[in-house]
Amino acid sequence: MLRDATVAAIFAFCSVSSAAPAWSSSMPGTGTYPITSGTAAGSSGAAIATAPIYSNSVTYQQAEQATDSSSTAADTAMATGPPSTPTDLGLTKTQQILLSDSRVDVFNNVLRENKDFVFDFNAKRKFGPGKGGEVVQANRKTFPAITDTAIGMAVGFLGPCGFNTPHVHPRATEFLIVTKGRLVSEMFVENGVRNADGTPRNVINTIEELQATPYYQGALHSQFNPTCDNVTFIGPQSSDDFGANTMAQAFFALGDDTIAAVAGNSIDGAEIDKFRGMLSVNVAEGVQQCLDTCFPKKDQ
Repeated sequence: MLRDATVAAIFAFCSVSSAAPAWSSSMPGTGTYPITSGTAAGSSGAAIATAPIYSNSVTYQQAEQATDSSSTAADTAMATGPPSTPTDLGLTKTQQILLSDSRVDVFNNVLRENKDFVFDFNAKRKFGPGKGGEVVQANRKTFPAITDTAIGMAVGFLGPCGFNTPHVHPRATEFLIVTKGRLVSEMFVENGVRNADGTPRNVINTIEELQATPYYQGALHSQFNPTCDNVTFIGPQSSDDFGANTMAQAFFALGDDTIAAVAGNSIDGAEIDKFRGMLSVNVAEGVQQCLDTCFPKKDQ
């Protein structure tokens, strides 16, 4: 049971918290921003809910000012003074954020418009050059608002038989969620992870709509759409600069001698060049059975 003094302190805090906050002239009454729905500018029309912001943080600022009113003028001058970030040097917003002295400076001097906090995955789609679909990435370069937050996002759009070829994320763990359709997921974690019979373990699953699977940092993984319908997935990342390294392209970027040695000298230089030319861009069309089902060849 709480002590009487503790209970009294809680009631005292509640009475202060219920006082009108500093923004009550423009947001009268409640002490809480209401949860509202609306459509962000430039979005695809999806409703966006704004999380409630309670007045206790505002009350804290009020109490701080009351205990040291002499600092109010100085604080105001600091808040409205010249920017501490080099916004006039032609730097990107991400660079300005990384050079800012504090997060307050970031919000005051760099991310000054509300639209800076909205990322539109639909607007960022390029619809090519990969034939099987594409993956749109929200990282600190494409979406500066998440700089230094240790979060990122990839959204994948896979067409019928689309194949997101094997790749790794060198700086992040991914938590993939299928939001439309289903896909086949594969992951090879690392050397030494084996099946009971000693063979290398390939973690393979069919991920249905609103199911999820993790891909650990540095683990080789891929996704394949085995259906004739479009699939959409989202992939939250544990880094704002997660990166991607596609294994086939990376392997064939090595020197011919190295590739030949890895292949046991069973392929020559001409064949290596042929394989290089066959590699598609990031998201490829794969698995002949799916292609034959979804795109049957017309009778000649």
